[in-house]
Amino acid sequence: MLKKIFVWILAAMLALSNVGCTSVPQPTMEELLEEVNAEHQEVEKGTINASQYVGDLVDQDLRWSYYPKEDPAEYDPEKILTQQQAIEDVTYLFNAFHDCYGPYEYFGGAEVFDAVEETIKAELQTKETLIAADLEQILLENLAFIKDGHFSINMKRANPTKIPFFFREVAFVKTEEGYQTTGGKRVESVEGYNNLDELMKRSISQEGKLVYYPVLLKDNDPSIRLDLPQSCKETLIVHYTNKTTQELKAEPFQIYSETFLKTPEEYQVVTSRQNGEIPVFQFNEFDLDYEEEISEGAKVLKEAPIAILDLRSNRGGSALIAEDWISKYANTLVLMNRNIIDTKTGEFLRNEEDKWIENPNMLIILSGKYSASASEMLIDCAYNLENVLIIGENTMGALLGGQGSTCLPSSAVKVGVGNGLMSLQTEGYYFEELRGFYPDIWVPAGEAEELAVKLIENLK
Repeated sequence: MLKKIFVWILAAMLALSNVGCTSVPQPTMEELLEEVNAEHQEVEKGTINASQYVGDLVDQDLRWSYYPKEDPAEYDPEKILTQQQAIEDVTYLFNAFHDCYGPYEYFGGAEVFDAVEETIKAELQTKETLIAADLEQILLENLAFIKDGHFSINMKRANPTKIPFFFREVAFVKTEEGYQTTGGKRVESVEGYNNLDELMKRSISQEGKLVYYPVLLKDNDPSIRLDLPQSCKETLIVHYTNKTTQELKAEPFQIYSETFLKTPEEYQVVTSRQNGEIPVFQFNEFDLDYEEEISEGAKVLKEAPIAILDLRSNRGGSALIAEDWISKYANTLVLMNRNIIDTKTGEFLRNEEDKWIENPNMLIILSGKYSASASEMLIDCAYNLENVLIIGENTMGALLGGQGSTCLPSSAVKVGVGNGLMSLQTEGYYFEELRGFYPDIWVPAGEAEELAVKLIENLK
């Protein structure tokens, strides 16, 4: 089944002048794909008892009344609110949670939400007046129990997300005896980390070799915008069997997205390009206005022995496009490993059994911390498709709740209260909310395309 891929790779290799012997042991492409395919096949949908998450049946018209049909009032953080106005806004918000929010029961139902509502109102009782920014901050502090990647207050998150820090000063290889540097120094231990397999991540060197680097996931600092660099204070102390030690420092993390890198005039939702012999298709929104162009990209990529789908700048959008794209690429229906349920009606939107789909070609998906929501749905589907390599960073982690925003009447605070949908998973699942999906090969998102192409050139 992989014959076409290997013939293509060997043809490309003959054109390379820099191929030669290396001190870094490398698998063949077939071996790498077999290993990753096996990892993907271990993920199974499983059976979930969703009844515990189904709440009160709420009239559909009432539910939709919480979502503004027109542009909501502009938020002014300095707007003065009376105590009564602030309390009425809180009452409105918690009614919206009950009537609309998909994971309402998942996060404790009325028992938890009612208690938090009373706590917030008690705090407001101590203030005769306040400004909208004060109410926003009180909500952020008290609603941190809602660990949902879609949940936000004026686009601010109540919880941090996990961002990756790469330690790439030294490249390691994995052997039967454990990890060693590419120069042959064997690792005895890393202080504070008993499981080196969790610390060391499959990666790509600047030369395009498959190596391992330590990668740590840390909570982002919410006071720093994600488009600005964040640093990791922790260092790693590596002990080698030759009795030497080495201190490794992490590179700063900065989120990669064309949203921050390009001007509005330069920015395009859908683009196609060639990187050498490899076609690259990129779309930055799951936007129904671009549905035809997005679908066309799937049809083009499926004809290529090796192709790249770039989701690094894709924050999400219509979930329907996610399943449609991967199914058009595979030329058959490809399903997710998650169950989607409307917790207000108890209706399953997605409850079909997942199925492994054979694929004669290879699809590389580039991921980054900006990849969220519908992007993650597509990646979830791709775990059921043969010969997919996910290269980049862990994704945002925004699948649990649905999309939808309500506007509080007096303060105009915008709160992300999803539209009744909840995405469920089995225990031990490979996705975690606010952490996202792990890539198969870890590299900083900004370098993912370049290093992916180098890896293809190097693996025979």
